[in-house]
Amino acid sequence: MHSITADFFTAYWRAGMTTVYTEGMSPDMMAGPEDDEGWVEWKPIRGTLTNEDYQQLEEAYQIQLPPSFIDWHKAFFFCDGDCLIAQLPASLPNEPLEELRNQLNYGGNLISQGLYPFASDGSGAGNPLVFDARYPVTNNEFPIRVYDHESVDDLNGLGEIIFSSFSKMLSCLVYFLNRPEAVESGEAIRGFFDIDPTGAGGPGRNYWLSSWGNTHWLNKRR
Repeated sequence: MHSITADFFTAYWRAGMTTVYTEGMSPDMMAGPEDDEGWVEWKPIRGTLTNEDYQQLEEAYQIQLPPSFIDWHKAFFFCDGDCLIAQLPASLPNEPLEELRNQLNYGGNLISQGLYPFASDGSGAGNPLVFDARYPVTNNEFPIRVYDHESVDDLNGLGEIIFSSFSKMLSCLVYFLNRPEAVESGEAIRGFFDIDPTGAGGPGRNYWLSSWGNTHWLNKRR
């Protein structure tokens, strides 16, 4: 497990996190009993998927995933990937790749155009985040863009690069999740510019400032 992966889960998970119980969970993930409304406190547990599991997924969809993403996704089983500004695909023991498949099954021909949906932005609009694999990069660490879900195959719906790689995305999320109570969300967002100067701080600067920089509800804590 790479250090940034460990740093993410340390920053992300907090005791007391709850989710609606599903059959994809295992008893080991349950930190308490299911309540009358079907909610249960959960905790991450060590993942058991292998690189070969992801290779099979890549072959099935004819894609290439960044090693940093695979390292992150297989490290733990976890019930939720809501980071407020991004919705990352969770992984459950009995359905370990289901949410990632759901992202990849996003309608249209994005994958055939070299755009691989793997998550969604935090706006609630259902805009996928995509790895832009149209051009080769070292170690398949593809830049990340937002795609307008209303465009359906039209590359005019493809936004600017908002992170230069998945590793940089994780670094920015760790910074955001660890922000002190006194730090406004907009101020934390601006911290991305130094962490990822060629992505969030370069072509993605306008996206972050216009979409999230002054969004007060981001100051809520999970």
